[in-house]
Amino acid sequence: MDPSEKIIVRLSPDTVLVLQSLVDKGEYRSLSESVADAIEQMIEAKFTPEEIEKIVSNRIREQPLRIESLLTDNNPESMDEAVRKAVRGYVRSRMDREE
Repeated sequence: MDPSEKIIVRLSPDTVLVLQSLVDKGEYRSLSESVADAIEQMIEAKFTPEEIEKIVSNRIREQPLRIESLLTDNNPESMDEAVRKAVRGYVRSRMDREE
């Protein structure tokens, strides 16, 4: 599964009904997928790929990862395991970009 963040979007009942009709027709597997596609299309229409890359790159540089943030009270694990997970995630993200 791709890493993703959950957000809440408020839509009118009519908009939800129209989106559900796209799901019912089989164009999307879920309402969430249809909303995500609409957002991706909007981003592609408003930004060039270079602008998107710059935005993403700047965010990564501005917010360096604190290794301690990989450890949570709900899922305690060793620092070594946290580093392994971080490296795996980084390598996968780099491989996905090249495909």
